[in-house]
Amino acid sequence: MAIFSVAVATLVVGCHSAPSLTPQQAQGKHLYDVGCAHCHEENDLRLKKTPPNLHGLFKRDTLPDGAPATDAEVERVLVAGKGMMPSFVYQMTKQQMDAVIAYLHTGLR
Repeated sequence: MAIFSVAVATLVVGCHSAPSLTPQQAQGKHLYDVGCAHCHEENDLRLKKTPPNLHGLFKRDTLPDGAPATDAEVERVLVAGKGMMPSFVYQMTKQQMDAVIAYLHTGLR
């Protein structure tokens, strides 16, 4: 009986799904999937330098380049580009950049 109870408790705990995304985070996820994941996730471009992994970006104190992990700094990178990453200032509105940043705050779930 004890084994059954542990198994049921494990199953119930494991069934909890991640909290759903807000509409802004969902928009950011879509934008990330179509505009960022190609390099930061799939990275099938045979780039000489691998783009940084953005999972848990805001759980760290600094970005991969050592700059502070803040919304303002991530927005600055989106606007200006960095290294091989192009600027997205003409591809995304401020609202879309805010959505991507909101999604990055989820840890990319």
